[in-house]
Parts: sequence; structure tokens; C-alpha cells
Amino acid sequence: MARPFRISVSDAQLHHLQQKLSVATFPDELDDADWDMGVPLGEMRRLVTYWRDGFNWRQKEQELNESLNQFLVPITVTGFGDLDIHCLHHTSQNPNAVPLLFIHGWPGNFLEATKLIPLLTKSDETYPAFTVVAPSLPNFGFSSAVKKKGFGLVQYAEAMHNVMLALGYKDYVVQGGDWGSIIARVMANHYSDHIRAVHLNFVPVIPWKNPLVFLRSLLTIPFSTDDKAHLSATLDYLMKGNAYMRQQETRPQTLGYALHDSPVALLAWIYDKLHSWTDSYPWTDDEILTWVSIYCFSLAGPAASVRIYYEAARNDASSAGPGMSTADAISKPTPGNVKLAVAQFKKELIQVPMSWAGLAGSVVRAKNFDCGGHFAAWEVPELLATDLRNFLGRNGQAYGAVSGKDGY
Repeated sequence: MARPFRISVSDAQLHHLQQKLSVATFPDELDDADWDMGVPLGEMRRLVTYWRDGFNWRQKEQELNESLNQFLVPITVTGFGDLDIHCLHHTSQNPNAVPLLFIHGWPGNFLEATKLIPLLTKSDETYPAFTVVAPSLPNFGFSSAVKKKGFGLVQYAEAMHNVMLALGYKDYVVQGGDWGSIIARVMANHYSDHIRAVHLNFVPVIPWKNPLVFLRSLLTIPFSTDDKAHLSATLDYLMKGNAYMRQQETRPQTLGYALHDSPVALLAWIYDKLHSWTDSYPWTDDEILTWVSIYCFSLAGPAASVRIYYEAARNDASSAGPGMSTADAISKPTPGNVKLAVAQFKKELIQVPMSWAGLAGSVVRAKNFDCGGHFAAWEVPELLATDLRNFLGRNGQAYGAVSGKDGY
């Protein structure tokens, strides 16, 4: 049974963080480097000083505890035993609200859902209302740590599905970006009797895995100006922006020592992505430090969160059965009975021509947005919420998808 949860970081943890920050040292930087080589020195000095002397975690902790309905949901994952999954669970006053599972990625966390919750749970005569479940993935936030190798995409999918079942939702829809989008696609392939629709704001595909579609798109469908821009952005990311991924999927433990021992290293590693992956979003210092503090104070420790890259890069069989690599997950279309919607935002890391989006499955809604980035739920929550509501609303492509629910 789900248990109410409140964030409660110990005084000892806060004192230890203060000690670390008080003895921090910094490298030099080249003149006029700006963001070209990573987070500028001036940015780091300012944030570390504020984290040490001005940032009030206790206030943020209280605000989160007072504004969020948090629970620990006990589940079992095959081959890995019992886990406690931290999640937000906000029900709508509408008894016919659509159950929505929101799945974050890295370096995201449950905070991403907090701007969506008030937009989605409210009742409206025109649009559906949602009950929102936003878990922290295992190894993230205040969910349990996994102590055994082999916890890959299949296991993350099982964990998320079991959370929904434990909360009483047999049929539901899923929204995901980053790892959340990939886990959602794995879930759709494993639990299509329960998942009725999936909304993605990140849709990597491998077009040459379907040679006919790939060749047709190259030979018979001229790419639009937007398509070319999308492919250019993807190539730029693959050539210049994904070194972090190669490190995390090959040697996560080596990186983990820095992330665990040095809050400055953790801040730099995450803030670099918050800045470079958004569409000029005006991050406040409090937003950045609250986000990073969730990693710093996470139950499993910040190093655990990057292991998803290592596990997902492999197709290792675990005691639970066959695994599934990232390449497998994004190459296999979801079943036709699961309706897909794709929302592609301007500064997303991987962008594809919409003619390729159908490789992910039965895409019934696809829309490009002229603003927003990788953290769409945080940057442009109104746009993401509206797209979700249009997808599942009365005139939407997935209207009535959840059995016995009409969302009104």
C-alpha cells in the first residue's frame, strides 16, 4: 500500500554539503570562452557562493512538501525484488479523469511534472481532466537504489507499470521525454493491454532499420526547410553534444566518484545540460539549485542515476529474462492499438522529419512547435499540457482511449 512521504534531508547531510562547498576550488578558464567550452567560471563561482551562503534548502523542502502529494509505492521488479518508488500522485476532482503516467529522464526528475499538474488536473468543459502520477525512476530522487547489474529498460518499464497497478490504474496513458519517452515505448510493447495512448516530446528513431521507409523518404519525399533544420540539429547533437552520453554508457562508475564526492562537479555536470538543452529558458538560481539538490540528496546518490545509460546501451539478459537496448527500443514500433502523439519542440536534442515519426508506431498526432527545448514540461508547460489535452480530448485523435473513461 502506498505510504505518504515527505522530503526530509538530515541536518548531517546539509552540514556535509556546506563543508564541501566551503573548501571548493576552481580551475582557470580561457579569455572570452563564454559557454563554448562548458559552464563559465563566473557562473560556477556565483552559483556555488549562493548555494553555500544564500540558498535555503529547508524553505524549498517545505514548499515541496506543502504543495505536492507525495507517496512511496512498494512494488516488486522481477529478478530485483522489492523497491519503494517515490511518486507524486495528484487526483482530479473529475471522477472520469484520465490516469496519466509522467516519466522523467536524465538529468530530469519529478520536479518537471510540477508545472503540468495544475494545468492537467483541473476540470474543463472542453478538455479532459487528468489524474497525474509522476514517479522518480529507480536510482533517482527518493526512490530505492538498485544494487544489482542488469536493471535495464525492461526493468524500468516494469517498475513504472507496477506503480500504476499498485495505485489502482489498470488502464492509463503515458507522457514522456528523454528516457521517459524510451521507457514509454518499451512499456507500450510490453503492456499494450493496459496502455491506451502515449504522448512523446522526444522521438529518436533509426530510419534505416526500415529500409523501405528510409529510401522512400530520401528518394521520393523532398525534405522541407523544417525537415532539413531538424536533421541539422540532430547531426550537431550527435557530433558535438553527446560526449556525456558516451561517458555515462561506458564508464559510469568512474564519473560517479566526481558526482558523488563533489557538489561542484555535480552542479557543473547538470547545469551544463539545463542551460544548453533549453530554448533560452531563464533559469533562476533557486530553480537550478533545487534541481541539483534533488540529485545531491537522492536516496541512491547522484552516481546511481547515470547507470541507466550503461544498462540501456546493452542487450544483456538478466535473471528477469531478455533485455532491451536503446537501439532495440527505438527500432521496434509500438503496437497498433496504442495511439501515439509526437510533440517536437524547437530546441529538442534529436529532431526528425515528421515522415519518420511513424517509425515509432501508430502516430495519429504530430506537431512541431516553434519554441521550447528538451525540458518542455518545465519550459513551456502550457504548450505541452494543451497538446496532451487536444490529443485525448473530445475531438482528439485518442479520445476515449482509456477504457471506461471519457475524461469529462
